[in-house]
Amino acid sequence: MLRSAACVLAALIVPAGRHDASSFAPPDAERPVGSTATVVRTEQYLFEEADGTPAGYAVWRRLEGRRGVQFERDLWFGAEPGGTGEDAGVLHVECLERAGSRLVVRESDTGGRAIVAELTPAEGDLRASEWGPCGARREQIPLTTTTVFPLYLAELARDGRFAAGSIGCFDPLAGAVVTVEARTTYATDGAPGRTTELRREDGTLLLELRFEGKTLAGFRLQDGGPWARHVDAETWTRLRGSTVTAPSEAR
Repeated sequence: MLRSAACVLAALIVPAGRHDASSFAPPDAERPVGSTATVVRTEQYLFEEADGTPAGYAVWRRLEGRRGVQFERDLWFGAEPGGTGEDAGVLHVECLERAGSRLVVRESDTGGRAIVAELTPAEGDLRASEWGPCGARREQIPLTTTTVFPLYLAELARDGRFAAGSIGCFDPLAGAVVTVEARTTYATDGAPGRTTELRREDGTLLLELRFEGKTLAGFRLQDGGPWARHVDAETWTRLRGSTVTAPSEAR
């Protein structure tokens, strides 16, 4: 990652109280003291392959403060056999304020990149910047339809406000605004819960979310990928070190 990108992202992320430019620690069950926002929800997850093999872990948070709402999703995956031997982490933060919204995504593998996107309703466009091993690029995207960020879209699905239909969404993976279609199915075997799939217009999965009431019981990031299972804080803390190759606490 370019040094200039690390400095920019540090300025954006450190007020959230989690990371700095010189370290990228795995997710923590507890948020450090000192944040100006209040944590109103924290959920912990263990990633598992289809055969039950542990694959990683995650933390999903909602914070609220005087300036607005912030969503955080911290992912950590173990090193793959035959790969580089490096663990991979992805920190995704979305700040929603009256004046506009900001998304920051920071990857921490050897080919990691950083993305910053800003939505300003008054200007009617989206400004996106990306830094990575191939250099940097900046783009201003005119918006012709309502556009949101992914974690906010998941929050709408959690509240039952986006169970079906389509909407524009900034996709950090593509670095572009894509049309996302939502489809929700309900359990028919008497079990509680519902599943909402958010798919891009080409049919690929953006997010699969399984809810029990307003609790996010699990999620998946791609078709055929590992499933993130919700666990309580005690279980998550106990198993975190044994679920994947234990990463160092400072990067």
